[in-house]
Amino acid sequence: MKKQLCFERKTASAILVGLLLGGISALGWAQDSGTVAGPVVAQTLDRDQIEETVGITLGLTKQPAGEIHVDYLYDSAEMSLPEISKPFRYELNGFARMKPGKRVKVEGQGILLAHDYLTEVVGRPTALAGFLTVWQGVMRDINRADPDSPSTDRILWQIPGPVDNGDIAAAEKRLGTRLPAFYRETMQRSGPWQVTLPSGFSFEMLAPSKLISVSDWLGQNAPDEGENLENQMAIQLFKQDIVFAITDDAVWVLRRSGGGCNDGQPSFAIGEANHAGFYLSEKGVCSADQQLEAFRQRMLEALSHALPPPEFAIVGDDQRLRFERVKPPEKKTLQLYLKVEH
Repeated sequence: MKKQLCFERKTASAILVGLLLGGISALGWAQDSGTVAGPVVAQTLDRDQIEETVGITLGLTKQPAGEIHVDYLYDSAEMSLPEISKPFRYELNGFARMKPGKRVKVEGQGILLAHDYLTEVVGRPTALAGFLTVWQGVMRDINRADPDSPSTDRILWQIPGPVDNGDIAAAEKRLGTRLPAFYRETMQRSGPWQVTLPSGFSFEMLAPSKLISVSDWLGQNAPDEGENLENQMAIQLFKQDIVFAITDDAVWVLRRSGGGCNDGQPSFAIGEANHAGFYLSEKGVCSADQQLEAFRQRMLEALSHALPPPEFAIVGDDQRLRFERVKPPEKKTLQLYLKVEH
C-alpha cells in the first residue's frame, strides 16, 4: 500500500526519473542481454537511509549485471541476475545516503552458487569412493571463480592413499564385524581422506585404524558428558555401532544394534549430537541404491555447511536474494553481501 500511495503522488517527471534510476536498470538486464534470467535480487530502503544505489558485477572480468536504486519515493526494487550455472564471484559497488544526510560508499563481494550445480555434482558418483573427486572439483571451481577466496586458498587436504586388505581385515577383527562393501571399496580405491577449510569446517572419511564405536565417540565428544542422561544411555546402547565418517554436525554410522540389514551387514545411518543429546536414526539404509542416494544427500548437506554466508550464497530456483549488511555502517563505508531469502 505504501508503494502505491507514493506512486499516485508522483508527477510524470518524477515517474520518468524513477524508471531511469530504478526500473530500467533493475528489471531488464537479463532479458535485454538475451541471457536466461536467473535469481532475483531485491532491495528495500532501510530506516536509517534516504537513498541507496548498488551495482552488481559478475566474474573475474567484472561484467555488469545491473543496478538497483531505492529512495523514499521508490522504497523497494528488484532485478534479475543471469542464470547461475557454476560458481560466480560477484562484487557490489555504489553509495548510500544515510540519515540525516551523510553519504557513504557501498561495497561487498562474495561467491554465488546454484543449488542445482551442487545437486548435479554430487549426483555424478556411482559409489562412495567417488565423493573425494566431488569435493576436489567443487573447491577447484570456486578457486577458479575467485582465486583470492579466503575459503579455498588455504584448504588442508589429507589424502594418504588407498588402504591394503590387511588394514581392513585388522579393523574387522578389532571391531568384531565384517565391514560393508561400500566402505571396503572406498578404502581400496580412494582411501581415507579429510578436507579442512579455513573456516574450521571439516569432513573426514575415517581410515580402518580410526574406526570407532559410537559409544566411544560419544564418550569423547558428547556435550555435557557425565551430566546428560540421554547421552549416558546412548553410550551404553550404541556399543556395536561404528562411526566411519565425521562432519561438523553429524557422524556417519555403520548401524548394527537394532538397525542392521537382513544379510547381517551393518546399515548406513546418521547420528547427530547436540546440547540436548545424541540421536541416531532408528533403522539405517540397506540397499545399495538407497545407500548411494543417502550418500548423495548427506554430501550435499555437508558441502552446503562448508560454504556458509556471508562469503557464499547458495540459491535455488524458487529463492530470492537480498542485500544484507555485514556489520553496522562505518564512517565512510557500508559493507553488504547477497543473502538467500528463506
